[in-house]
Amino acid sequence: MTVINMISLGEEGIAVADEQASLQIRKFNIAQKLRLLNDSFVYGGSGAISYIREIYDRTKKAIEEQKQKKDNFALSEVYQIAQGAIIDQSYTIKNIALLSSMGFGLSEFLAGTLAKTGQKIDPDIMKNAAINEQKVTDDSRLQFLLGGVENKRFEIYMIDSGYGGVLLDQPYGSIGSGSDESSKVLSGYLASLPREKRNAIDRHEGLIKIIEATNASSRLNIGVGGSPSIVYVKSDGGVIRPNEKQCILASEIVQGLGANLLDRDFSYNAVSELVYSSGDFDSIEEEMKQKATDWKKLDRILRGYKE
Repeated sequence: MTVINMISLGEEGIAVADEQASLQIRKFNIAQKLRLLNDSFVYGGSGAISYIREIYDRTKKAIEEQKQKKDNFALSEVYQIAQGAIIDQSYTIKNIALLSSMGFGLSEFLAGTLAKTGQKIDPDIMKNAAINEQKVTDDSRLQFLLGGVENKRFEIYMIDSGYGGVLLDQPYGSIGSGSDESSKVLSGYLASLPREKRNAIDRHEGLIKIIEATNASSRLNIGVGGSPSIVYVKSDGGVIRPNEKQCILASEIVQGLGANLLDRDFSYNAVSELVYSSGDFDSIEEEMKQKATDWKKLDRILRGYKE
């Protein structure tokens, strides 16, 4: 369970994710869901953490191998490499599952013939294999967002192990169990903008909105939570990753703004300084306390108390 959000501000972009991961009876808040590819592109996945890590490792390895032939990669090329890694991983998962449960692999299932003997597989066995294959497909479904600067614009690709991938037309992407709530915030915000402003979203407001969207998913969606993780991709392809304290404080300031206990100017400037400039945590936290119209009330809200 997770939420991964990305937004294009025009020539630069932001990615935000929660860090909570869930097993059958356990949850933990240490999942690193946003990773870098080729030092310039940000990658985030939704699904089984082990599979997401495996696809990341496959993609990174393929990029390193291809670096022997070329130094620079376009975002679209990295997207093709990642898509290939997802196809390979999906094949491996299904192949192992069929070998374990049916005694023959995916290629034999697709051909309907046993490789060793050339014998046709019994229709009833094929029917059971098809059920198993579909269950594995559903259980191991993965989604990814890949973002980076290409042709002087921050572009976002969505990749799905079930249907392939696509370059998103809208300036944001959201995946994971929390995507419904995040999409409400982001789509509502974009719908409120004049058409001409959607291709160059204000960098201060866009940052506030993507954190607000992630906060909304953390409040309402099962399995979404923990400390937020934020990655800022600059127009030159450089990347800034605020530390954990800076990310948490940025999230808290957005909560204070939403509760009408912090004013707009302070909130926009403070969050931008934390993310875009790796602003000083202690001084901005102290300023938040001074700027709050009712610090005791905001402090209680941030600690989970109800007013």
